[in-house]
Amino acid sequence: MQNYLCTQLFWVVKTHWLTLKKIPLFMRLFIIMFLFAVGVMRAADSYSQNVLLDIEVQNQTIEKVLGEIEKQSEFTFFYNDKQINVNRLVSVTVTKETIFKVLDKIFKDTGISYSILDKSIILSNRKENINVGLENKKINGTVFDAKGEPIIGANVRVKGSTLGTITDLDGVFSLDVPENAILEVSYIGYESQTVHVADKTQFSFILKEDTEVLEDVVVIGYGSVKKSNLTGAVASVKMEEVPQTATTEVSNLLIGRVPGLSIRQNSAAPDGDYKMVIRGSASTNAENIPLYVIDGFPGGDINAVNPNDIESIEVLKDASSTSIYGARAANGVILVTTKRGKQGKVNINFKANASFQTMANPYDMMDAKEYMQMSNDFFIEDWKYNNKIYPYGNVDPNTVTSKPKIAFTDDQLKNARNVTDWFDEVTRTGIINNESLSINGGSDNSRYLLSLGHFGQKGVVYNSGSEKFMGRLSMEVDLAKWLTTGMSVSGTQISNDKLVSASSDSQAGVISDALLYPKYLSIFDDEGKYLINPDHPNHANPVSWKEITNETITNRYLINNFWNVTLTKELVFRMSWGVNSSFARTNQYYPKTMLTGYEANSKAYTKELRKNDYLLDATLTYTKDLFKGHTLKVMAGYAYQKFIEEYIEAGNSDFLTDAFGVNNLNAGGDLTKTVGSSKTVTKYLSYFGRINYDISDKYLFTFTLRADGSDRFGKDNRFGFFPSGAFAWRVIEEEFMKRQSVLSNLKLRLSIGQTGNAEIGGNTYGYYGTGYNYVFGNAVVNGVAEKQLANRKLKWETTTEWNVGLDFGFFNNRLTGSFEYFNKIVSDLLDKRNVGSYYPVSEVADNLGETQSSGVELQLSSVNIRTKDFQWSTDLNLSSYKDRWRKRNPYTILSVYNTTTDPLHVKWGYVSDGIIQIGENVPHMSDAAPGSIKIKDLNGWLKDANGDYILDKDGRKQLSGESDGMIDDADKVIICRETPDLSFGIGNTLNYKNWDLSFFFYGEIGRELYNNTRSQFLKAERFRYSDNVPTDARDRWSSTNPEGKYPSGLYTKYYNDTDFWVEPADFVRLKNITLGYTFPKKAFGGIFSNARLFVDAQNLFCITNYTGADPETDNSYSSYPNQRTFSFGIDLTF
Repeated sequence: MQNYLCTQLFWVVKTHWLTLKKIPLFMRLFIIMFLFAVGVMRAADSYSQNVLLDIEVQNQTIEKVLGEIEKQSEFTFFYNDKQINVNRLVSVTVTKETIFKVLDKIFKDTGISYSILDKSIILSNRKENINVGLENKKINGTVFDAKGEPIIGANVRVKGSTLGTITDLDGVFSLDVPENAILEVSYIGYESQTVHVADKTQFSFILKEDTEVLEDVVVIGYGSVKKSNLTGAVASVKMEEVPQTATTEVSNLLIGRVPGLSIRQNSAAPDGDYKMVIRGSASTNAENIPLYVIDGFPGGDINAVNPNDIESIEVLKDASSTSIYGARAANGVILVTTKRGKQGKVNINFKANASFQTMANPYDMMDAKEYMQMSNDFFIEDWKYNNKIYPYGNVDPNTVTSKPKIAFTDDQLKNARNVTDWFDEVTRTGIINNESLSINGGSDNSRYLLSLGHFGQKGVVYNSGSEKFMGRLSMEVDLAKWLTTGMSVSGTQISNDKLVSASSDSQAGVISDALLYPKYLSIFDDEGKYLINPDHPNHANPVSWKEITNETITNRYLINNFWNVTLTKELVFRMSWGVNSSFARTNQYYPKTMLTGYEANSKAYTKELRKNDYLLDATLTYTKDLFKGHTLKVMAGYAYQKFIEEYIEAGNSDFLTDAFGVNNLNAGGDLTKTVGSSKTVTKYLSYFGRINYDISDKYLFTFTLRADGSDRFGKDNRFGFFPSGAFAWRVIEEEFMKRQSVLSNLKLRLSIGQTGNAEIGGNTYGYYGTGYNYVFGNAVVNGVAEKQLANRKLKWETTTEWNVGLDFGFFNNRLTGSFEYFNKIVSDLLDKRNVGSYYPVSEVADNLGETQSSGVELQLSSVNIRTKDFQWSTDLNLSSYKDRWRKRNPYTILSVYNTTTDPLHVKWGYVSDGIIQIGENVPHMSDAAPGSIKIKDLNGWLKDANGDYILDKDGRKQLSGESDGMIDDADKVIICRETPDLSFGIGNTLNYKNWDLSFFFYGEIGRELYNNTRSQFLKAERFRYSDNVPTDARDRWSSTNPEGKYPSGLYTKYYNDTDFWVEPADFVRLKNITLGYTFPKKAFGGIFSNARLFVDAQNLFCITNYTGADPETDNSYSSYPNQRTFSFGIDLTF
């Protein structure tokens, strides 16, 4: 049957290939994969239909024939030998026949019937008056799980006999049994129960989950291990425990859920970037992002994976866990394990949700009339300031010939109204659609899973949105008892519409313009063109940004194939290869109708980026029980990975018409064409190994070594070696712990090791740059010049880390948790050093300096209430860490206020002391005016008797520790610490019968943020350019409002470099709250094995004293606004 289906599939594809070629490549591939999966599903949807039997018996008892069938297959027979005469002699000869035809032959004309449920066959007698014996009686019963749900298909049998049955859709069974029978009830994943029938006829069983079967298995690099035997610091997130939301960004789902994992959303725009950092950003120049490993493939894109396809995510944090990945693991490792097909009948799951979004914190800008009046007031104040009129000086205003600017006349003020609400014009209600379909199943020797997903989002700002199509096919086949192979193919197509600014494709432009455009202006002028603010002509009309095209389409494919060979009972060989490919194309076009396009006479730009990543790795694993309680496991491996990145771009302007868009760049001007291209190839060659030694599941040892070679580094240091060791002591297994009942788990872990960082781009290569033109005579000749020097001695950044961990459980694991303390030093920091002013290239890459990070992490889980109908559980995690310099680059000349051990991620500036008031004398700010930010004079310089500065050994001026009557670099201190003192997440899950409610909070304490939005919006130049201002401007200082809490902005010195604009950015955010209802399994007549409805809300509120738009995403006044999301969804399993 399977061969026939494969042949059928081949002819379908061949016949319709020309038609398929008209369909986009992405959809073509998944049509083929889907057809293939259908063939597989058809071949494996029923075990009873697939198994073909060869039976040849003459004059044998039925009992022996049934035994022969059980030998050739996985069928199990259930029958009452009082009803079924299994001693009758039969003769059967069949070849390659199904179980149905075999049983029909055996029981022909006997009145015996059979029913088949997967691999269970129940025999019964159709004759109504059959004598079942006086010693038998009928019993009835039900089988439930701990939640009260009926268990379908549980085995109920008389122990020691073939007499038995299985439960129906309601968990009900009925069976004729002897009086003295012992009844046994079992189901996969649950503990079996036995009971004496005695004189009872009604039974009710509640099966408990088998803790041995269900014990958590944690994925680690190149393997897995029971959680109880883990020696490193690894946090595991099971995706089934994460509430379903509207997002497809895995990074978003992990926010606040893992101690030590910091996730910051760089942009709230659709498909916005997330920065993930594990245990701090201790590398100052190389990248600090963790290594993502997707199904064993290092270097994938975690946000390209459909969250519904993910089984679990493991975060490897300490050096013992990460050193198996060596030179790419200094910033931690995140392992993503996707779902696999499971043996058994076909399982179909469909999930869908629809959402709408609104802005979480809308900006509060002035209306037209108030702005006009404040603008007139400002120009009067500005006139006083510039002419030194009171309170800014003593000049008599009657002697000043100039007059204050009158921005708006009395008539304009009288008739003022809001003509355009610019922010309303460029924003809308966001819409999200998210659908996912998965099909999985398998036979006795093969397993498959097919999943398809779609995600569409219209952003809250026009011209922003994202759409994803995701597909994945995974198959595993046991070719023999000793040989298993598998392949997974996944593909993602992402279409992003992004906002742009006039100078870049960052998330800017339209947001800032919509906020700054005054509301008294209309969208169009009298000629129907977009109106430009005449006082600020380099700001585009906000609505005109809708005319821009800025689309990026990215296609990603990940192919993985493995072969698992069991050479002996103790020795297993595994080899895998894979390809991770992505192709992205960006088209950007500015038409003549909007400002940027008008100035360039239309502007077009396109770029393509292609990345291909090839992987080959192999491992050999030896496992041996040496003697009682001692187990040795040794793994050795090899890996080769090659990266190819190709980039090409082209652009032009000065187009005659907008009709071409980006499709005919040659139609632009000859002198405005731009073109560029590049290609980069990087290779890694690695050897690695790990030894695990286990003594009585009590004393656990792990030793790891990896050697990595990379062509990114000079020939003298191509290879780096990264060892680690770990020890764990399961104290709970000691005899002296058996006498207590409070602790149910206690394990101490210690680890130390080294990892590396090679993410520095091509900084080690020497190369010549193009684009240098020289004139020889009357001819212009293209030339090259040296751009970068090579450094043969450059080597990896090395992170040395030690970790102490404690795992614990109380009251039969009603309360569980772990505590971690870590300390790591990053040495040989990748940096630049100066090579001398006379050399054409001034800098070269080198290993310079050290940083240090240390911190603590705590994770707690508790089952607060657990009854038959109600359960309540809580999860809490806390983390805190600090980064600092340990050694500085000796070639770096530090500022006078810097030291060699300064903390990382801080901002330096002046300390403010309120606002200078009328008549106040500030000696060290003699040129400042009332309404200016007052700066504290904190320090000065050491000077000798001659008044000359006293310098240190590095030639720097030295601080005196006393004020000196002036404001300069001596007065600068740390004014803003961007690393929080504490990060936390807390989630609660409540279940009442079929209802479930979960809510999750996360937040940060001790972080500070420079409020760039407020500092920029309250500048005096806003009025000079007729830019609108926020309502906060009502509280600006002026001679008529001397109690104002914000500076006038007329005196601009020190305006930006001060802590006046620094605010506490502590926050607690309700990330999501989900309410769901799961229908009873019999609600739809057994059509669904699971049916659930849910509603979800994200980012409902954020408690914070920060006055900007959002403490997480408010990077500037042009940041994309954060949103609230409300969703409704369904989850159906057939």
